[in-house]
Amino acid sequence: MAINHPSALHQNIAQLIQQIKGIGVARLLTKSFEQLGFDLVDLIDIILAVEKKYKITIPDEVPLHSVNDFVSFIQANKLAEPVPA
Repeated sequence: MAINHPSALHQNIAQLIQQIKGIGVARLLTKSFEQLGFDLVDLIDIILAVEKKYKITIPDEVPLHSVNDFVSFIQANKLAEPVPA
């Protein structure tokens, strides 16, 4: 499965958030960050991790409420290649 495929990108971002927050991938893919109880600090930690992994900058005005929002931003900007670990 190519990294550009939406489900692969969803999985990659969910796994990254799982490493930070310890929440299962299945829950991350089906719930909003608000439903998961994430606060602003949690969201900033997630944004910084995604920016680092994908070598991107996510503007402050981009609404990020779920894994889907990150995927949509990355796909809209054609930034779907993660940096090798």
